[in-house]
Order: sequence, then structure tokens, then C-alpha cells
Amino acid sequence: MKYIKIVKNDRGFTLIELLVSITILGIVLLSFMNFFLQSSTYTNANQKKTVGVNVARNVLMFMEKQNFLEIRNYFHDVNTGDKSSEADFLTLLICDEKYKLFSDSSTESEINNTCPKKKNITINGLEYEAAIFSEEVSTPGEMDYYIPITVKVRWNINDREYSTTVDGKIKSEDIR
Repeated sequence: MKYIKIVKNDRGFTLIELLVSITILGIVLLSFMNFFLQSSTYTNANQKKTVGVNVARNVLMFMEKQNFLEIRNYFHDVNTGDKSSEADFLTLLICDEKYKLFSDSSTESEINNTCPKKKNITINGLEYEAAIFSEEVSTPGEMDYYIPITVKVRWNINDREYSTTVDGKIKSEDIR
């Protein structure tokens, strides 16, 4: 009998009950909205990193198509020369809608003379800088057959620098 009286009660909710329930609902929804905001930010950052990895893979594939002897001679001189191998690298830029390699010893004026309309790799409005490094080999004879390289790709978002690397090997045509 009491149950029927509660159901038939026509008094409704008080203003305080409504405000408390709206406040609790707002707190719960706010926490869920924060979760979606964080996941969106994380997904966006991972998307850019995935593009960076794909750019590095593309650069690695481009390097595999280059003349093995020229690349070997450049990196062999770097690894056996007086300069530190950490400072010597190749930079890949887009010049006349094609990839073009420049050494780190190239001056800005030399690059501008060779390619006046140079630009970095741009995907979805974001510029990616690609640099190619050679790793040290245990014996110098190893570079006769393959060159271990690392492609480092960097990009900036909101004045913060991000980077990713991909390791690979360029094989000589003699062992293909």
C-alpha cells in the first residue's frame, strides 16, 4: 500500500534536488569529455608519428635505389676520415618535384645554386626534415657489400620538436 502512495505522489522534485542531480550529471559528463579530449590528442600525435615513420621508410627506399658506390664512398670517407661520423650526414630535400641528396658540408649558397626552389617533405601541411646517417661498421670490408644507415625524420608542432628513426641497410648490386 505504501508503494502505491509513492507512485501516486504528485508533488514532483524540489529545486535543490534538480540542482544536485544536474551537478552530479555535469561532473560525470565532464570526466568523460576529458577522456575523449586526451584520446583525440594522443591519436593526432600518433598519426603524425606514423607519417614520420612512413617518410623515413620512403627515404630508405630512395637510398636503396641510389648508386651504391657513390653512397659507399661518401660514408666510407666519413667513417674513416678525420671528422666525426656523428656530424656527417646526408639531407634529403625536394628539388623540382624530385628527391635530391645534399651533404652536410654543402653550404646554403651551394644548395640554392643547385636547387633554388628546395623544400622539405610536406605531408598534410606539416614539414618533415629527413637526414641520413651511416652507422659504424665492425670491419671496413663490410662496406663493400652493404651500408648500415639510419634515417632520422624530424618535425615541429607548436614549437616542440618530434623525431623518429628507421634503421636499414643498402645492399651492393654485387650480392643482389
